[in-house]
Amino acid sequence: MSRNPPNTAPEPIALIGMACIFPDAPDLQAFWNNILDGVDAVGDPVENWDAERYLADGRIKTPRGGWLKDLYRFDPREFGIMPNSMDGGEPDQYLALRVARDALADAGYLGHDAEHRDTGIILGHSTYLHRGQVTVIQHNIVLDQTMELLKAALPGLDAAAEAELRRALLAKLPPHCADTAPGLVPNVMTGRIANRLNLKGPNYLVDAACSSSLLAVSAAVDELRAGRSRMMIAGGVNASLPADVSTIFTQLGALSARGRVRPFEAGSDGTLLGEGLGMVVLKRLSDALADGDRIYAVLRGIGQASDGRGTGLLAPSVDGETLSIRRAYEHSGVDPATVGLIEAHGTGIPLGDKTEINALANVFGPRRGAGGSIAIGSVKSMISHCIPAAGVAGLIKTALALHHRVLPPTLCEQVNPELGLERTPLFVNTEAMPWIAPLGQPRRAGVDSFGFGGINTHAIVEQAPAAAARPPLLARW
Repeated sequence: MSRNPPNTAPEPIALIGMACIFPDAPDLQAFWNNILDGVDAVGDPVENWDAERYLADGRIKTPRGGWLKDLYRFDPREFGIMPNSMDGGEPDQYLALRVARDALADAGYLGHDAEHRDTGIILGHSTYLHRGQVTVIQHNIVLDQTMELLKAALPGLDAAAEAELRRALLAKLPPHCADTAPGLVPNVMTGRIANRLNLKGPNYLVDAACSSSLLAVSAAVDELRAGRSRMMIAGGVNASLPADVSTIFTQLGALSARGRVRPFEAGSDGTLLGEGLGMVVLKRLSDALADGDRIYAVLRGIGQASDGRGTGLLAPSVDGETLSIRRAYEHSGVDPATVGLIEAHGTGIPLGDKTEINALANVFGPRRGAGGSIAIGSVKSMISHCIPAAGVAGLIKTALALHHRVLPPTLCEQVNPELGLERTPLFVNTEAMPWIAPLGQPRRAGVDSFGFGGINTHAIVEQAPAAAARPPLLARW
C-alpha cells in the first residue's frame, strides 16, 4: 500500500485534556513527576489480596505488581450516587467516572454550561473476573456449593443449624441486590459516565487485551473524523485486579520470578501486572484551534494489524507488529525518519521485547552514524503492565513528553545485547533530557501496544502546533 500524499492525509486529532491514576500517582502531575524521577512504583499488594495462599502452592511466583493500594478514592456524593449502592459493586466503574470527570475538567469542559450533545466515551476494559462478577458467583454458586459440602461433612446438621450457617456465611459476603446490579454489566462503566456527566454521544467498551485502550482511542478518532462527534473521551481501565489473573500469567510463564519489570534489560525474565486507568479528551485539530483549546499533543494516526496465523495464538509476531507500524505511517503520510521517541509495548518478556525491536527495525531501518537517533523506553518499567490500560499509559506519557519537550527516562540497568539495538536507530534512554528537534520539524513519537490474540496497534503522536503551544501547566520541566 502506498503512503497517502500529504493533501489526502486524515485530519489530525488534538489531545486537549488528560487524567489518570497509576501506581504511586493519584493524578497527572504525580504520574509525570514519577516518570521524570525514575520512580519504581512496583511493590507488594494489600494484605487482603491473600498472596501467601497463592505462593504456598506455586500458583504465583511473586505477589509484586503495580498496585493502586490506597489510591482507591471515590466520594459518591460528588456524583449523586448513594453510598450504600457501592459495596459489592465494581470499583473500576467508580474510579473510571472520577477520571473521566477529571479529564473533562483538565480540558476545560466540565460544568453545567458545557454542551456535551456531541461528546462520547469509549474505553478499553477487560472482561475477565472482576469484583462485581465475583459477588454474584459467591452469592449464587459458591455459597450453595459450600452448604452442600457442609451438609455432606455434617450429616446430623438440622434445618435450624443449616439456616444459621447460611446466614453466617452470607454476612461475610458483600451485599448483592438491585443497587449493585450495574456493577455486573461491563458496559455500564461508560454508561454510568455518560449518565453522570451528561454525555450524549456514543458510549461503549473495547476488549482487545493489551491493545484495548489504543484501539478505544482509534475508535474515538474514527468518530471525530466521520463527523459523528465533536469531542470524545477515550482510554483504558484496569483496577481491582484479582490474584486469579496473576495465576494465568504464571501458567503462561510470563510473570517475572525476580519481581521486577525491566524491558530491554539483560536478565529480564518477564512482566508484572498492574492496576491503573487513564483517559484523554480528543477533538479534531481544526475545532480545537478554533475553540482556543490548550493542546498537549496531536494524534496523526493509529495503525492496526492482526497476526493472521502467526506462530501461535499468544505468541508475538514480527510480521503482525511490523504491519501495524507500517500502516500507521502509510495512512497518515508521516515519514518514520522524523520520529525521535518510541514508547514501546516493552513488557519485559524476552521474546516479546525482541520481537518488538525487530518489528521496529523493519520500519525504521538500520542505524546511521555512531549513536542512535530514536529514544526508546517503556512506562511498564515503572508501573508494570496495566493490560487494557497499558496503551493509554504510554500515550499519556508520550503526550506529556511532547508537551514538555523532554525525552523521558526508562528503567534499565544494562541493555540486553541479544536485542541487537546497535544495528537499529534505537537507543534505550535512561535519563531525562531535553528533546532537541531539527529546525522547522515538529517532534514526533510512536506508541506501541500489542495484545494477546494477535492484535497490534501503533500510534503516531506529534507536538502541538505553535498556535496552541501554551506554557505547560505542570510544574516539572
